[in-house]
Amino acid sequence: MAARRIVAIVLPQLACELVKQRGPVSPSGKAPLAVIIGGEEERRAALAARSEREPAAPVAVIDVVDDEARRYGVRPGQKVVEAAALVAHLAIHRVTFAEIDAALGRVAEVALGLGATAAIQLGEQGAPTRAGARGGAPRAGRAGERAASAARSPWGDGPYDTVWLDITGASHLVGGEEALLGDLGERVAALGHRARLAIADGPRLAQALARFGAHADGGAGAEAPIAPPGKGAQAIGPLPVQALPVEREVASFLVRLGVLRVEDLARLPRAEVAARLGPRMAEVMELLAGRDPVPLLPYEVPRLIEEEVLFDEPVESAESLLFVLRGMTSRIASRLAARGEACGRLNVAIAYDRSIARLRLGDREDDVAALLEDEERGPSLRFHVDMPVPLSDAGDLLRPLKAKLERIELAAPAVGVHLIASRIARARRVQLDLSRDRSVDPDSLPALLAELSAEIGAERVGVLEIADAHRPEARSRLVPVSDEAATARASAAARARAAAERTAAEQGAAAGERAEGDDAPAPEPARLLAQPIPLGRVGRGAIVAVDRHLYAIERLSFVMRIDAVEWWTPTPASRDYARAWLVSGAPSGRAAPARLGELRPPRDGASASSCGEAWIYVDRATGEAFLQGWCE
Repeated sequence: MAARRIVAIVLPQLACELVKQRGPVSPSGKAPLAVIIGGEEERRAALAARSEREPAAPVAVIDVVDDEARRYGVRPGQKVVEAAALVAHLAIHRVTFAEIDAALGRVAEVALGLGATAAIQLGEQGAPTRAGARGGAPRAGRAGERAASAARSPWGDGPYDTVWLDITGASHLVGGEEALLGDLGERVAALGHRARLAIADGPRLAQALARFGAHADGGAGAEAPIAPPGKGAQAIGPLPVQALPVEREVASFLVRLGVLRVEDLARLPRAEVAARLGPRMAEVMELLAGRDPVPLLPYEVPRLIEEEVLFDEPVESAESLLFVLRGMTSRIASRLAARGEACGRLNVAIAYDRSIARLRLGDREDDVAALLEDEERGPSLRFHVDMPVPLSDAGDLLRPLKAKLERIELAAPAVGVHLIASRIARARRVQLDLSRDRSVDPDSLPALLAELSAEIGAERVGVLEIADAHRPEARSRLVPVSDEAATARASAAARARAAAERTAAEQGAAAGERAEGDDAPAPEPARLLAQPIPLGRVGRGAIVAVDRHLYAIERLSFVMRIDAVEWWTPTPASRDYARAWLVSGAPSGRAAPARLGELRPPRDGASASSCGEAWIYVDRATGEAFLQGWCE
């Protein structure tokens, strides 16, 4: 049986990266950043769970800082007032556990393309790894539990910055474990996160290597650590004792004794060490022996892909919203690529500032009623963009959103954006083309159609389809473009061509050759007008007005007659169709009318001598003639 191999993806700056994805953290955009994890209720639960020796005062404590704030001396665990005293221009933001959960879920979803099982939380030794276990609880239900756990211990279940991936028996598919880590790092970077990766025989071992390995200090050229199978104890030996799941007080006591590294602790007598390790003694002893049997709680991938960004400061410009949507579509594209899927619709909800929206729309009750659809989110602008063919590229997803947003005027400042990718379908796989120097992107036309649909309306974009009708103006129609419809039309057209070829072959064999022109189909107009132009009663030599110009009918040629077409409707059609030659001079054999000099050639490139060949019909019920199009 192959040894278990687990990848730990540690995101040390996850909270800071989530804040920066919302937009600039300060007006200058260069201020050091500190993040408080959890909402107000979660913060109160964390304070209540702290040690009794520490007063449970409602004091905000910093959880994560970026590199700029760390250079100024700001550290996690400091109170906000202390950090503000050190750095006057320190930007302080808040990130909820729900946002942390969602971000870890995105990383897990992307990682699933390289492994069998991904997890954002670990189970307990001996506990079943089922969906109903503790790690499979809803996000909202885990908020209080996570806050209390993070307050009790820096290790154990918190901090929540790690995603695990089981790659047992899968690394050879991508060229080995080193190649797999490189590919996985690129996928996580596409989501906008900086990750530390490591591989070991268990999740705790891999997490310790990722957090405290040689590459953890960010040095250039440091490679991600990979513990050989069965060598987990030797791999974590050089790590500091803080890499073990022990309390802060225990780690501080060991350091004061001179036990600085894990291998120093492993050399001490087991019985004496176990008495000093606290409640996690069993886990620590297992890790010192190189054993890590903790199971992974599988992450359940949601069917719909959702991205949500909340702004600390309201946004009023379309440029800021496009900046946020660019990052959101990039993350959606990464998740779709990992699934091997594409989306056919993007639903957008831009949440408005409640007070300003009510103030500006107070005199328009209908608009307010249309906006207040979601009691939780409040007033918001909602729209969707349909894709003619499911797409998965980040640029293709952003283009129709940009075209739609540029035509929309915000009624109030935006405080958040919620984006949902729906109509998920399997992505098309295009076979490699070796016959040309440059291959054709199969999504270029669908992306253009999606952009046009968002800009001018989906009802105005489509393809012409031939309809079975007697009236020439009804023989083609505009139908919307869709992947299924295009496939069905292509199949129907192929069947029709095959049937026509068989029929033609049978008729040719039975009837033999016929004279050219016999049984020829009736001529068809090259261009039809959107609305027929009334001409009155016509005949040879008649003068007709078209677009404020006068023309003479030189001759008429009968084409066909349709009688009682669509007789079941209130207005059945009975028409005589003809081809009319319109000239700007006097008709042959007749005197020129008094106003014949005013005649001008018709538009669309007709010549002066023979102005054009028109397609007209006469309504047999009234005798009135109508110009319906032009023949070539």
